Amino acid sequence: MSRPDWLLGIDFGTSNTAAAHTGAVSGAVEALQLSHNRTTMSSAVFVETPHQIAVGDVATNRAETNPAAYLPSPKRVIGQGVVTVNGYTIPSSVPVAAVLDSVMARARAAHAGQAPAQLVLTHPEAWSPREIQVLLDAAAQLGLDPSQVTTVSEPRAAAHYYSRSNTLPPGAKIAVFDFGGGTLDIAVLAANDHGTFDVVAARGDNGLGGKNFDAYIRRWVDEQLDARNPELGDYLRSAPIDIRHALDDSIRRAKELLSEAPSATITVAGGGHTEKFQITREEFEELITPALEKAVTLTRATLADAHVTDPTGLHALYLTGGSSRIPIVQDHLKALGPIATLDDPKTVVAQGAIAAAAPIVRGLTTTAAASGGGTRYTHPTPPTSAPERPGGPAATAPLPDRPATAWHPTPTPTPTPAADTGAGRKKWAVIGAAAAAAVIAAGVIGAITLTGDDHSAADQPAVTDTAAAGDTADAEQVGASGTGNTQVPTTKDAVLAALPAALRSDLENCKTSGETENGGLEMQCTLKEGAALTAGISDQDYQSIILSVDAAEAKKRVLGIRQGFQNDTTSTDNEIVENIPRTAAAHIDGPGYAGTYSIWYANGSTGVMASFSDVQGLDGAKTFLSRAGLIN
Repeated sequence: MSRPDWLLGIDFGTSNTAAAHTGAVSGAVEALQLSHNRTTMSSAVFVETPHQIAVGDVATNRAETNPAAYLPSPKRVIGQGVVTVNGYTIPSSVPVAAVLDSVMARARAAHAGQAPAQLVLTHPEAWSPREIQVLLDAAAQLGLDPSQVTTVSEPRAAAHYYSRSNTLPPGAKIAVFDFGGGTLDIAVLAANDHGTFDVVAARGDNGLGGKNFDAYIRRWVDEQLDARNPELGDYLRSAPIDIRHALDDSIRRAKELLSEAPSATITVAGGGHTEKFQITREEFEELITPALEKAVTLTRATLADAHVTDPTGLHALYLTGGSSRIPIVQDHLKALGPIATLDDPKTVVAQGAIAAAAPIVRGLTTTAAASGGGTRYTHPTPPTSAPERPGGPAATAPLPDRPATAWHPTPTPTPTPAADTGAGRKKWAVIGAAAAAAVIAAGVIGAITLTGDDHSAADQPAVTDTAAAGDTADAEQVGASGTGNTQVPTTKDAVLAALPAALRSDLENCKTSGETENGGLEMQCTLKEGAALTAGISDQDYQSIILSVDAAEAKKRVLGIRQGFQNDTTSTDNEIVENIPRTAAAHIDGPGYAGTYSIWYANGSTGVMASFSDVQGLDGAKTFLSRAGLIN
């Protein structure tokens, strides 16, 4: 018999989605089976129409029939607000809702058709309020009352899962290394006196994940085919999608097997040919080492942001996400802190979400589970009637039965495709247009232009607003701007020489911390004690700055900063600052740890890139940029 007060946590991922629930019988938190014998499902969707969306493996299988209708990673378009797929322009929440609804259907099936008393959704720590709202908009389409939906950041959820079995005293720091299929997110959290966690620092790479490893193996396979069976290699380049998917599945299985076995076999078949290749763990580790070094560099930088300069400063470096199961990942990270892994890393965020949300879920109390080290959730006597949704049935009323692989929303009002003579596309007239207008309004970020050199914030001229509508023209301008650095410095001296003199003169103890996209040197330096750069605007004992020079990458970062996608935070207290030619931009956000603000800077003309996180207030950050000669 199902409990009427069960909880559901969903970790909506870039490549895969996981979920957890309080068991129908035990009441303990446990992973939810989402597809066959797996605790995860693909996050992909296939949009036949805005009202008919296939999800998961079904979506992937249908991709070849109409590639324009296939969206492999709906999470990546959340920041856009709207997405055009199969000729329809729809809110980004619509494909997300389809995935969430599929999870909900499976969860309700495990609870005699009853809806959960509370739904907890996870999101990256760096998401802005606008992005989180898209997630909430998706949840609203499931028929739950808004009071029944809670959100929590992924690293907080993971930290709460870890703390179920490990007691952390207030002030103890834990780093969460979340290495999924499509992204890498790293956060340092500190336990507080309230039994929860404060995020001290966070960074991420939206282009680094397990799929990169799959791509490296595929490249290895292509090289083997060129040597052994070039005809099959040529066939694969234009083979039907089911043939390519079969190879992808074989590669993925081999990758997972190599975490446990010294070698694995990859089968390649098509066009009347079949080949089998054996790849060893050593070969695989050699293929992925460059990506792992990039992950280590990002982790080091995050720890530096959190002022963790020694492994003893961490209670644990907690690895989550499917890619963290690879043994060499743990080997590369063990020098940074005590490695910790628990259970299935693919589902710990979903399970931890329920524990993280428990203190703020109305009427919930927690007691230790009878078995399994889990947490049992007990509600007081439920109310005699469920709360009403405005204009709809009771929030706990069963949702209409529907296949787990297709989604059929009930929009209000019902949108109809309208002709778009300018682009020849169908528009989801009512909701799509409204969402697009909201996104444009939210996307206008208050940018400021600074002039002058070594002045305090109070001496800065009045700010001027620039609209996001100019981004297209600006992209062309930055892409072709100037004749700045075309060489990529690979030595410390060369990087230092490219920096403004005011910044260079206040640096010391520069150490290599990684490399840029094009092989340039990235280094971490400390600011001299009593440095003029931070006088009056920073009171931190330890100040470090990450620096590199790469014109091609810097140009892309300038655009990323301007569009609001790079290292955004949930704080609304942030600004973008730019120089007069708009070749350089910096994103300032905060307040973070100890009330300090972070700066993310890039100059597409000189190639200089920098990140710094120890200044007090927005004005202090602007003063730092001016004093350092980065924004003039």
